[in-house]
Amino acid sequence: MRHHAEIDDTAELGRMYGMKKILIVEDHAIVRHGLIRTIQDVLEQQIKFDEAADGQQAIRMVDDHIYDLVLLDISLPDQSGLNVLKLLHKQKPKLPIIMLSSHPEEQYAVRTLKAGAAGYVNKGSAASILKEAIEKVFTGRRYISATQAELLADAVYDNQENRLFHESLSDREYELACMMAAGKTLTEIAKELSLNVKTVSTYRARVLEKLQLRTTADIISYCIQHNLSL
Repeated sequence: MRHHAEIDDTAELGRMYGMKKILIVEDHAIVRHGLIRTIQDVLEQQIKFDEAADGQQAIRMVDDHIYDLVLLDISLPDQSGLNVLKLLHKQKPKLPIIMLSSHPEEQYAVRTLKAGAAGYVNKGSAASILKEAIEKVFTGRRYISATQAELLADAVYDNQENRLFHESLSDREYELACMMAAGKTLTEIAKELSLNVKTVSTYRARVLEKLQLRTTADIISYCIQHNLSL
């Protein structure tokens, strides 16, 4: 049996004394520090924070440490937060993850919740919303706002004829379309996603088919028209 001095994981010690440990995954230091300050201000309990600036760092830290919660930005410099969510969920299925995004709920809430997120919070939300989400997740539940619940219901029951074309895209296809709209070439996308160019070309063909378009320029125009971005 180990003594307290021999326990080197802060989260393990924290559980003994009621402290929670949160990993914040966000590439902007000023945003990370702002989140820490906000959480410290609104939560009554003591929190230990770790920080990660990109997806790979987050994956390593989750592998090496025990966390009670991960706050994960959907836009990261090395890969999409949605992809990181899936990797972390596969790595530690019981680890709750709240997605943070500057994008409207209509764009990503359903995708992230379906991918295993415990909640989705817009960065422009009031501090009380983040507080509610964290406290609910700490009790073992998921945070789903009224708007998100409606979107989830629509995703289940909505008539196929009323769906927008991009709602039929897989997460990878959606990611590819947004990257193309951002001006990235197939070669650049292949490198960033660790795929070969042939595979990326196949995804592009699927995007064109599902969106009923003909060219890359059409994809870019469609994404701009529907405000789709990563």
